[in-house]
This record gives sequence, structure tokens and C-alpha cells, in this order.
Amino acid sequence: MMRARKQFVAAVLALPVLAGLAACGELQEAQQGMQDAQEQLDQAQAGLDTAQACMEALNAASFMPNFADPAQAQADAQAKVDELGALAAQTADQTLKQNLLEVQQSVQQVAEGQITIDGSADWAEAQLEKYQQVTSTCSTIGG
Repeated sequence: MMRARKQFVAAVLALPVLAGLAACGELQEAQQGMQDAQEQLDQAQAGLDTAQACMEALNAASFMPNFADPAQAQADAQAKVDELGALAAQTADQTLKQNLLEVQQSVQQVAEGQITIDGSADWAEAQLEKYQQVTSTCSTIGG
């Protein structure tokens, strides 16, 4: 009888430990669920960041100055050069970053007065190609 009582006491004392282990397992499952949810949230945020970066990149890359007003074209171009540089610095995707830097170099030519109304058609054609590269990159990284 004494032995049965010891086994009963041992079993009763083990219940909180077993319950604690079960609760610990549930806690670990809950923590894993939270981690999974955070990863999904991070991925969704990265998708939003990419979409936002692409929208800004497409807007910046579509720059077309008014070559009929050279002073204004240069001023607008310099502002766009600054914008493109900042955007490239914030862009995580290396291909998009390179596309933006190429657009920036092209716009820099306008800012420096190297492109006049006489050469504007060729410059605009080259700029359109760079814009299409940004579009292609965004369609690739966007999913």
C-alpha cells in the first residue's frame, strides 16, 4: 500500500511538470506562429517597399525637360539628378539601383547644359530606352 501511495504522490507531483511541459510546447508553437506571422508581414512590407520604389523610380525616370527654355531645363534637370541620386541610394534592388544611376547620368548631361534643343531628340530617345529598362526591372522584381 505504501508503494502505491508513493507512486500516486509521484504521479500527482509530476502533473504540474507535465502540464508545464505541455504549456511550454504550446508557448513554443505560439512563438513560432508569431515568428511566421512577422516574416509574412516583413515580406508584405518588402513588397510594398518595392512597389513604392518602383513607382518613384518610374516617375523619376520619365523626366523630360523643356529644351525650349534652356535655363529652366538645366534647373529642372539638376533637381531630378538630386532626386534620382537619393532614390538610388534608398533602393535595395541592385538592378533598379543601376537603372536609376544610368538615368541620373543622362539627366546630368542636361543639368550641365551638354544637351541643347538641337540634340534633344537623340537624348530623348536614349532617355526613353532607360525608362523602359526601369519599367522592365520593376516588372521583374515586382513579381
